[in-house]
Amino acid sequence: MLYYLHDKREEGESVRLTGDRVAWTTTRNLMCDDPEAAVAIMRATANDQDRLKVEAGIKNTGRKSDKCVYAYSLAWHPDEKPGLSRAEMERAADESIRAIGAEHLQAVIVCHTDEPQPHVHVVINRVSPEDGRMHVYSNDRLKLSEWSEAYERERGKIWCEERVENNARRKADGEYIRSNSPTPRPMAEDYAQAAQAANDNEASLIRDGAKIRVAELSAHSKQMYSRHRNEWAVLSKDYQDRKKLLGAKYRGKDNAFATAEDGVKRQYKNAWKDLFKKQNAETRGFEKRETRLMGKLENAIAAARYAQNLGRDEARGFLSMAFNFMLSGKKRRAVLEKAQAAERRELGAYQRRDIKVATAAVKIDRERDYFALRKLYNSDRAVLIDRQDAEKTAMQRRWTRLNEERKLSFGVLKRQG
Repeated sequence: MLYYLHDKREEGESVRLTGDRVAWTTTRNLMCDDPEAAVAIMRATANDQDRLKVEAGIKNTGRKSDKCVYAYSLAWHPDEKPGLSRAEMERAADESIRAIGAEHLQAVIVCHTDEPQPHVHVVINRVSPEDGRMHVYSNDRLKLSEWSEAYERERGKIWCEERVENNARRKADGEYIRSNSPTPRPMAEDYAQAAQAANDNEASLIRDGAKIRVAELSAHSKQMYSRHRNEWAVLSKDYQDRKKLLGAKYRGKDNAFATAEDGVKRQYKNAWKDLFKKQNAETRGFEKRETRLMGKLENAIAAARYAQNLGRDEARGFLSMAFNFMLSGKKRRAVLEKAQAAERRELGAYQRRDIKVATAAVKIDRERDYFALRKLYNSDRAVLIDRQDAEKTAMQRRWTRLNEERKLSFGVLKRQG
């Protein structure tokens, strides 16, 4: 883990403790997100496997192994980097872990930025924290290869055509394919021996015919996978276009939230108009009374009432407050302004409450619309997967038949030799 969590060592260095290339780390089935602490926990789990087995009631027998670490990396094409998020990289890492049946194990995922292609390293503790048993991987590389193909297909673009063809041929006849040669490796030596034992021209004709049939079927296979990619691209684009329309409805200019808010404001328009009209009349009356002694007394009494309503000077008597306000026109005017501001705040609170109710209804509509869109996409996606799976199965059968025909023809040639 020292290598994954720090920068690469320069020539002559025994250790490098900087970690500039580490973009982020995350953990699975661990009680912390700190990678150093996670490594310590994984190491303790591995060292404690005997006790874990005893507590789980599992016999501590069998051959022991100290190879507790399983690691692999996932890389994306450099062209995918602009739109690739951490969430998507974590999702891919989680899916790959499930593909090899290791989702119950402790793992650390490390993202590096030192290469043109975005990539993460997945480091798994093979010792189960539940029962101490060592996880056994079976055909893990092939499972990861098949998962990688499915993942690229889901994202709408196949970056590794050779992997697609190899997986198809591997499913068809069970061979471990490493190249694009039309002649499987186990048959290559037989071809050479048959050509020596039988008529050279006949062997050449059989082999050339096999090459032609393989080339034709390979072309059909490539066309099918190309069409499949296009179909995924069309489905993805249609889904994204529909999402954009919903986004415009709920996030763009004049969106549903703004419309709902404007509707409430229109309902309160007359209430605000009446309130401002009332307060303007109060202010004009206040200023007019301020020109007379008795008017000032009226304003002082009104100010005392306002103060009581606002909860000010509750310990003082009403007459005491009125006398105090009689002495200061500035205080009388300030209390009037505060009382009017309180009225505006109260009306504003009612308006905000009704806006909240109206926008809550819009949120429900938004969730329903996005749910319906996702449901439609999942339905179309399931139909596409089923149809393409059927076509791939048919293609695999064609490869199987072709391989059987080649083996049969080749067997005849050997017997003739």
